Amino acid sequence: MEENYLPLFRKYRPQSFQDIIGQENLVKALSNAIELNRIANAYLFCGPRGTGKTSSARIFAKSLNCEHGPTLTPCQKCASCVDITNATGLDVIEIDAASNRGIQDAKELISQVQYAPINGKYKIFIIDEVHMLSNDAFNALLKTFEEPPKNVIFILATTEPHKVLETIVSRCQRFDLRRITTEDIIKRLRQISDIENIKITDEALFTIAKNVSGGLRDSLALLDQVSILGVKEEITKELIEDLLGKVNFDVLLKLLKNINDGNIELSLYNVDEIYTKGNEPRNLAENFIEFLRNVVLVLNSQDNNSITKFTTLINEDIEKIRNSNFNKDKILKILNTTIEYYKEIKISTNPYLWMELSVIAACKTELKETSNNLTKISFDNSISKPKPQIILESSINKIEIEEKKQEINEIKEEEKPTENNEKETQTENSNKYNETEIWTNIINAVPSLPAKAFYSGVAKLVKIENKKITLGFLNENLITQAKSDSKLPQLKTAIENTYKDFEYEFIKIDANSKTLDIKPKITPNIPKRPPENPINSPSKQTENSENPINQEEQKTNENEKKYYSPKVQEMIEQFSGKIID
Repeated sequence: MEENYLPLFRKYRPQSFQDIIGQENLVKALSNAIELNRIANAYLFCGPRGTGKTSSARIFAKSLNCEHGPTLTPCQKCASCVDITNATGLDVIEIDAASNRGIQDAKELISQVQYAPINGKYKIFIIDEVHMLSNDAFNALLKTFEEPPKNVIFILATTEPHKVLETIVSRCQRFDLRRITTEDIIKRLRQISDIENIKITDEALFTIAKNVSGGLRDSLALLDQVSILGVKEEITKELIEDLLGKVNFDVLLKLLKNINDGNIELSLYNVDEIYTKGNEPRNLAENFIEFLRNVVLVLNSQDNNSITKFTTLINEDIEKIRNSNFNKDKILKILNTTIEYYKEIKISTNPYLWMELSVIAACKTELKETSNNLTKISFDNSISKPKPQIILESSINKIEIEEKKQEINEIKEEEKPTENNEKETQTENSNKYNETEIWTNIINAVPSLPAKAFYSGVAKLVKIENKKITLGFLNENLITQAKSDSKLPQLKTAIENTYKDFEYEFIKIDANSKTLDIKPKITPNIPKRPPENPINSPSKQTENSENPINQEEQKTNENEKKYYSPKVQEMIEQFSGKIID
């Protein structure tokens, strides 16, 4: 290696607006701002990695601080341009927010803002990965971003703009950089390969471009990695796939053909061969799932351009798949089986065993031909997961008859008179428990009158089974009220005082849900007060002994009048035995 050797992504980093690839909107906006002399105080560049955020910031700084600037074509020779290229300038300061994210770093930056530029016309701060700044640092910089000193410009770059405070974003001009297209990446890689005398096929460049997620820097790093091999011999697609850890297309196609033929022995041999070459079962499963997905797209589309756009396949691979005469329904079933076993491969301590089991299960996938008394298999072609729906032709008539009988019975039930419906309800309710008695006792044992009214009116009694009381509510807000500290302890106390072994649960219901039509008679809870005269007169004792029942009712009425206001008594009468909507 030479002493001054530079990686390709640094050697061919864009140095002017003409060199930026795939970001036409950004270039046009910044160029117009320079020509019209309408330079903002702060800019925010957002986008995936390797799409040119920092490079665009540097080029913009060069265009502003060049000796001949502001200009769209910086000279690249003056002191300012050279300093920016080498990231050593005093007027253009690059800050890594990941390692300078605290409030003290923000205060230091604010102190540097006060100094005037030395060589150029502007003092420019490029803050990379700005989303890493703490909230305190963001807040400390708010006023500076909004009203910086004259000739000070902030350029922020981030891959996660949603983590940047909205107050910061609102003070910046935001530009979103898009992923670079596969065609643009291939074109740029071919230019650099020719300049560097790297022997590489177009299929290999296509494979690189499809596996870098739209990042030109990643593609250059990968090309740089294989460039040594391309000095003496041509770099092929297979070499790139091996470098990326991907299983070769022809190997996967051979495996799929053996699985499609149901040849378990050859399929397991293919898996063992792939595993021996260093591919882990999880990696193999992921590659096979991606390969099956590509096969499904090929079998369902005749447009090769669309297929190459959404897959990593080239035209030669597409023709190989079409010539294999795969059944798309069976491929979907194989894909479904592989995905199911992949869940176990990811978490298993013996993933190779599960990989073998997935291949065996996929080999046994069959599509039976439709004929009399045979199974029909139809697929729900959803994006997420195909689900086989199995229907026996011999049972279709039976199913239709049962459905018609059920519809007739439902119509008859709706046409029955109300008295019959009430009798059926009473019969259903008198199962193991007497729901009316149990619910009435619990309601009357609730200490608080508002809680008593809430559970008897707002709550709907759904069922009482296995010593569990199920109460239904029409919305989540009512369930929250039922669980509040002012109501739930009251219900617990009532259940403990009446039926200690019973439990309760709250569920959400709708207006059409089936509930028990029980209207408990509410009796007020009379506060216990000591008698005003502990010594009863002979006349009162006589009255009590003569007519104790009437006397008790009179005491109750007197206590009600004494301890409850007229409005409360009116509430008791309204709640008693009635349902509150």
